[in-house]
Amino acid sequence: MHRLKNITTPLGGFLLILLLLSACMPAVQTRETYFIVTADNLPTLTPFQPGEFTAEPTWPAPPTSTLAPTQIPSPTSTATSPPPTATTAPNQNEVPSIPEPNADLPTYNINALWNYAGRTVTVAQEITYPNRSGEAITTLLLAVNPNLWRGTFSLTSLTLDNQPSGAHSLSGQTLTVPLPTPLPPGGILRIGLQYSLALPYSSGTFQNFGYTARQTNLIDWYPFIPPYFPGQGWILRESWAYGENFAYPQANFYLGVTFTDANPPTVAASAPAVHEGDTLRYAFQGRTFTLSASHDFQVASADADGITITSYYFSEHAGGGARILLETQKAVRTFQRVFGPYPHSSLAIVETDLNDGLESDGLYFLASNFYAQYDGSAANNLVMIGVHETAHQWWFGGVSNDQALEPWLDEALCTYAERIYYEDNHPGLLNWWYNARIRYYNPSGYVDTRLYNTGSFRAYVNAVYLRGALFLDALRSRMGDPAFFAFLQDYYARHKGRIATADTFFTVLADHTTNADDLIRSYFYYR
Repeated sequence: MHRLKNITTPLGGFLLILLLLSACMPAVQTRETYFIVTADNLPTLTPFQPGEFTAEPTWPAPPTSTLAPTQIPSPTSTATSPPPTATTAPNQNEVPSIPEPNADLPTYNINALWNYAGRTVTVAQEITYPNRSGEAITTLLLAVNPNLWRGTFSLTSLTLDNQPSGAHSLSGQTLTVPLPTPLPPGGILRIGLQYSLALPYSSGTFQNFGYTARQTNLIDWYPFIPPYFPGQGWILRESWAYGENFAYPQANFYLGVTFTDANPPTVAASAPAVHEGDTLRYAFQGRTFTLSASHDFQVASADADGITITSYYFSEHAGGGARILLETQKAVRTFQRVFGPYPHSSLAIVETDLNDGLESDGLYFLASNFYAQYDGSAANNLVMIGVHETAHQWWFGGVSNDQALEPWLDEALCTYAERIYYEDNHPGLLNWWYNARIRYYNPSGYVDTRLYNTGSFRAYVNAVYLRGALFLDALRSRMGDPAFFAFLQDYYARHKGRIATADTFFTVLADHTTNADDLIRSYFYYR
């Protein structure tokens, strides 16, 4: 495999200054609990269909579509003509449009010096953390996903309110920082970190962080503070072979990314960039901030009701890059109408050398093999998994959840969103979707299966994704379309920007129907 030439650039004299103001209030001592995790995290990728699915089973046709009849405008897209071959992101001089910083959210101010060819990133980061838990916090936890790869993460400095913290410890993905005085409810703490990343090679199976021959993905690449739930403590679950174990609180992000390379790559990100000299400036409010860079990206954009959708793909897959741009545009319009407003002003679609699809906030990844297998229709993995990842912008980005203990809250909804998309945009393929996506596997298991409760990835997917979609379909049939879609919109509206739980999901459901208890008992274990 071709490796990029290593280029080193002196870093002497490079100064990263972070200026954020905060205050710390008097503290009250209280006890807290938290979860310590193990190493070797391998995040869940969206399960896709077998590459050689040829014999379509002969199950009965799915129920007749009764989706609300509002006609979605016919989309227009730059993808209907040959995509441009530009190697710089579009709209690069436009100012990002984000809400004003929310003082109730953590704020991440990150300046990164990225040696793309040398596969290193040097970072100065400051986190302003407001304690909105209602409890005094005596020990701070940070999730440090890059530390799960040996020799990747090197912490050189950690300060609390500009004072060195000498008592911290780093084990696996958990950075534990005892506080010199408890942080009271309403108090604000400023955490300063300086560290470097020696990026690992990405195997392309489950590993998604690191580099390949033609691309580097920075996913969960910076230390972040997980949610703190009153009475439970920090929510940072044990990693698992095929599972995402994080829960992400919303945060304000301000990033500056500067390349040391004379010929910097094209960058896809969770938000549009503004060029300030040699630095890319980003501002974003969301769950997480992801970057993907390559010298080989081709770029095409389209608009969906004021949302800029950008497709980053490799030149040999121009047809697939254009088609997924068009179908994502359709999906965004459908999901805005069915679920509620999209949380951001942009969405990036990124082809990757990974083996599957993967969601991030404001961005999603699709495997190169999906593009290579694209057959010109909408009945394939490229479109179906792309739609699934688009739905994660609502059920992950908009509404978050504990992905380890309650993964169905995003994965079941996103799988069922595929059905809604086909029903709304390609109704002739709805039976294909049911057969290829769900009936082919004859799924079993409880919808609320936890990440750690199954012995195989297939069993996990069958229970959480597929049985979850069947539950939602049965619920829709029981409630009828008006009540069902009113429930989804209400659930999204109440939880947008928050972390949902099964309890809050069923609380909203109870406001829309009292006739689902038998369905819940038949599909769920913990209810």
